[in-house]
Amino acid sequence: MEAEEVPLIPVTTVGITFNLKTGHGEDEEEYDPLETILALQTEIERHGFEVLLFNQDDAFLESLSRTRPDFVLNIAEGRGKTRSREAQVPCILESLGIPFSGSDSLALGMTLDKYTTGQFLRSLGVAVPGQHMIDRLEKLDSLRGIFNGGRRYIVKPRWEGSSKGVFADSVVSNEKKLLEKVRYILERYHEPAIVEDFMPNEEVTVGLAGNRMVKVLGIMRVLPSTDPGEDFLYSIERKRHWRECMRYENGESLPASVRLQIETEAIKAYEALELRDMARIDLRLDSDGIPRVIDVNPLPGLNPEFGDLPILFELNGGNYPTLIRLLLEEAFSRCGLALPAGCRYA
Repeated sequence: MEAEEVPLIPVTTVGITFNLKTGHGEDEEEYDPLETILALQTEIERHGFEVLLFNQDDAFLESLSRTRPDFVLNIAEGRGKTRSREAQVPCILESLGIPFSGSDSLALGMTLDKYTTGQFLRSLGVAVPGQHMIDRLEKLDSLRGIFNGGRRYIVKPRWEGSSKGVFADSVVSNEKKLLEKVRYILERYHEPAIVEDFMPNEEVTVGLAGNRMVKVLGIMRVLPSTDPGEDFLYSIERKRHWRECMRYENGESLPASVRLQIETEAIKAYEALELRDMARIDLRLDSDGIPRVIDVNPLPGLNPEFGDLPILFELNGGNYPTLIRLLLEEAFSRCGLALPAGCRYA
């Protein structure tokens, strides 16, 4: 006897949950400008939905509880400075029983913490750089001798996104510079510093989508517009001035064997962390040419102009409307929701 097909739940209203950028300070580095919200609203309305906007402000919980959209496209980064802030809005949506796009609160709470994510992925056989976690200066004594053999390290905050705390001079090659950078992280961000093996070769980012079956949306090479020397980092300064400082290329220019390794490690990380719907994963090649996961982005930026995932998708033959439709398709299919006629499942 065949199992009875469960009818899909109709959707009329789609909410967008977000943190609106109101200034230009570093505290709002991860937040979205109004242009991003309006671009998403346009694409969602294209499919016939009524769109409701929910900025995560003081009235957020009351407004969301009162209005209760049928579905939410979540891009909220969370408020405050805690390492689990990206889980705030998903936790609220889960408690209200409102289906939403993207990964759940556990995955979002974990992946912002670079140390916890690195240790977890390593335990499951995903290639990641070596890491040390320093939560007070006294612990630097345990790292004496780490520069033997000319090794270099990048020093960055434990739980920040959008390259916050990563500067052009964040690579260190001696104990004096290490002390300086660790002290800065501890004092500026009030959180532990990560001292991570510096990967000297190519940096790439990989777009992925799917739930039961994960597919690669493309690989993008992240390159400086001019020769930066041997310590190139995709730093906060370069991200802010990406038009002048950066160039992005389709990963097809990489050797096929390297692309396969990159895709394999990205998929392994996506599946290990049980990510959902869509994500972006950053990797760098080490001195032996092995790609290692350096960051996981389950809330990839979706600004159509400067978001890495939209740029990547376009470089690989897609466009912004198709990317947002794909995100809706994946999330609706996972949640058992009905898409309007003319909007197919992936």
